[in-house]
Amino acid sequence: MKKVVIVIVVVLLNLNAFAAKDNADKYDRLKIFARVMAIVENGYVDNVSSTELIDDAIKGMVSSLDPHSSYLTKDDVKELNVETTGKFGGLGIEVTLKDGVLTVVAPIEDTPAYKAGIKAQDVILKVDGKSTLGMTLQDAVKIMRGKPGTKIHLTIVREGAKKPIEIDITRAIIHVKSVKFKKYGDVGYIKILKFQDKTAKEVKKALSKLKNIKGLVIDLRNDPGGLLKAAIGVSDLFIKDGVIVSIRGRNKKDAQYFYAHNDKNEPTYPIVVLINSGTASASEIVAGCLKDNKRAIIMGIKSFGKGSVQSVISLPDGSALRLTTAKYYTPSGKSIQAIGIEPDIVVKQAKLEEEDNDKYRVREKDLAHHLLVEKIKKKYGKDKDKNKNEDEDKKLKDDYQLLRAVDLVKALIKAEDTVCIKQK
Repeated sequence: MKKVVIVIVVVLLNLNAFAAKDNADKYDRLKIFARVMAIVENGYVDNVSSTELIDDAIKGMVSSLDPHSSYLTKDDVKELNVETTGKFGGLGIEVTLKDGVLTVVAPIEDTPAYKAGIKAQDVILKVDGKSTLGMTLQDAVKIMRGKPGTKIHLTIVREGAKKPIEIDITRAIIHVKSVKFKKYGDVGYIKILKFQDKTAKEVKKALSKLKNIKGLVIDLRNDPGGLLKAAIGVSDLFIKDGVIVSIRGRNKKDAQYFYAHNDKNEPTYPIVVLINSGTASASEIVAGCLKDNKRAIIMGIKSFGKGSVQSVISLPDGSALRLTTAKYYTPSGKSIQAIGIEPDIVVKQAKLEEEDNDKYRVREKDLAHHLLVEKIKKKYGKDKDKNKNEDEDKKLKDDYQLLRAVDLVKALIKAEDTVCIKQK
């Protein structure tokens, strides 16, 4: 018994010694930091304040941890709050630092960047001729935002392009409409552009307006993510029970699990979810949840792989620390970080081209004395619905991935109807 006590005492003494040494090393490094700061303040060619030096030192320390951790000044905190509400000035792109270079996660639909042709995975090499190499993510975002109506010049490196692409974009107030929806016959279509405060409510509202649909396509392509609670809320609309997502940090005991609630009105029709390399963060949570719970078929190409959790910790002076504190895991326990969501069915984007021989085929309109559409319109009035449907069909054919998703949902509806007939 005495030997056991002696061993425990020795171990504790050793641990204390290690802790004391660690603290001593820490204070030695802090002394060096203070010494360096004093030398810079007194000897640097230009006058710099101690506040600037300390702020920059904190930025450097935090940004060296990972691409998503950052120190936020008071102004940065204001911008972050504005961004999550869905109205802010800028270009309309979500960016990250990937392997140390400024990379586009996704352009937000209907924004200046989207219209200018910016694509997911584009590398922003220069902004107005200034290199982005070595920039922090926060500084890069700040330099790209500006007064609406002002122009910005981006130098883009794109995979497959032989040389850098030069793009001019005019800044604008970015109004991010979180949800869009429409119908393709019996198939409903919901596009989520970004996960914001009211996204789950907007999706629920869209579902109520998509009456009498027998299947649904949820489009998460180029959705850079957003709020965790919004992703949980959207997922909860489609599953009755089970895990939606889990968050695990350094300590296993701090793991959080988020579960679905049975509202007894969850849709039962077939669902296809579209994803691509611009599908990130919150949108990956939804895709992973519906896939693992076997509630939807995932179609497209592998997602971005941004599966880390950032907590915003307020500091006494109004600034804040955005710190990576955990990682997201899908219901089956798979990490999203740097891996992404694999689609069940891989469909790359393509464009359907009319066959060359098709233009030589003879149709009704090519026959002599064929009945003119104009005469029909004069007699019976304009067929507005037909024109509208033709426009929608053209849009659908121009989006190969969406066309395949709608086709798959229709096939699933047909399969279910066939089963019901057989059972009867």
